[in-house]
Amino acid sequence: MTEKLQILLPVYNEASSIKKTLFDIYEALKDKVNFEFIITEDGSTDNTKEILNDLKQKLPMTLISDDKRKYYSLAVLDGIKKASSDFLLIMDSDGQCDPKDIMSFWHKRKETDLVCGYRSPRYDFAYRRFISKIFYLIYNILFKVPLRDPSFAFVFMNKKTYTNLNNFTPYLPDGFFWEFNARANKLNFLFSEIRINHRKRSAGDTKIYTFNKLPRIAYNNLLGLFRLKKEIG
Repeated sequence: MTEKLQILLPVYNEASSIKKTLFDIYEALKDKVNFEFIITEDGSTDNTKEILNDLKQKLPMTLISDDKRKYYSLAVLDGIKKASSDFLLIMDSDGQCDPKDIMSFWHKRKETDLVCGYRSPRYDFAYRRFISKIFYLIYNILFKVPLRDPSFAFVFMNKKTYTNLNNFTPYLPDGFFWEFNARANKLNFLFSEIRINHRKRSAGDTKIYTFNKLPRIAYNNLLGLFRLKKEIG
């Protein structure tokens, strides 16, 4: 039986780039891997919904679409709950993840439970990198997860991992992978890492981590970390 991969992308207001992002992934993988997309569209207010409804007729895709925003972590969890394949890859939909790197994850699929990408160099605004570094120091003290870039949304995992990590209430509404990786580490799943080609956004600006929103997001995520620590130890 051919092993199957599902690729989960949460999408919010990416009308300017989502078509190119999905077709770039498709072209990188077709005839190489048996795969399909899981798209969790999170209440977009541009014409992302219309674009995705058209694309699902052209690409192998399961589309979850909502009228109201659930926010990042719940959108990702909804996608994980839909997954059923041998392996699952979660990546952001902003075009910063290079589809050419997906085969590097695929080749390591039997080595560990999770394969996590790390950005080097990281193409994000300086203010975001600065806050992330401070957050990482606190995170590493609390959880000691053996990853260089535990917040990055380019994570590959086997079915055993994602079926054991698809039914929790997230404490970090916009910091899913900080929490996901801490929970995976607590359950003793094995990690490995690969360096990936992090790119500038293909179009537009970040819809979540804007300069004005980042202090509130950082505060909420910090509170979430301490609540998570209280739960899982």
